[in-house]
Amino acid sequence: MNRTIVTLIALFCVACGADQVKADESPLLLKPSQLADGRTWTVTGTSYGTWGDLDANLVPCGKRVIAPMESPTWWRSFTAADGTTMTQIVVSGVDAMDAFKYFYAECGAVGTVTSTVGPKNVARHDGEVEVAAMSKNRFTVIAGTHSEKELQRFAEIARTHLDTIPS
Repeated sequence: MNRTIVTLIALFCVACGADQVKADESPLLLKPSQLADGRTWTVTGTSYGTWGDLDANLVPCGKRVIAPMESPTWWRSFTAADGTTMTQIVVSGVDAMDAFKYFYAECGAVGTVTSTVGPKNVARHDGEVEVAAMSKNRFTVIAGTHSEKELQRFAEIARTHLDTIPS
């Protein structure tokens, strides 16, 4: 429900043009064509700011301590034709391993976290699933109403995509 509200807010921000040019041009964020799962995905919102600016409903596990407040942060929300939603957050300018460890510790304090190959951390709390992954120098989180397995697959796609982009 919270992610639905954030998606609506994003649509309003898109309408008013807030940070739209810089966020849309970011090669860090996934494109709908990269979410190849047999569904038609569309972008419903894109934004850019700092980790401290990130809407509280998008902060993984509600724990802002995961990354430094001044870290450049991009996010994009997607909706599939069947109503499935997903959000990608990319944090740059951080020690990705530290953010990854903080995600594990902080999300573990409010729910359960499982580490999987990739590496990825899968957090479950308050009926939500969030999957964190890290590239060489960036931290990303994928969350949404999709199955846990698909969220993990999208997190891996995001991680390998980020590894192809120079710092």
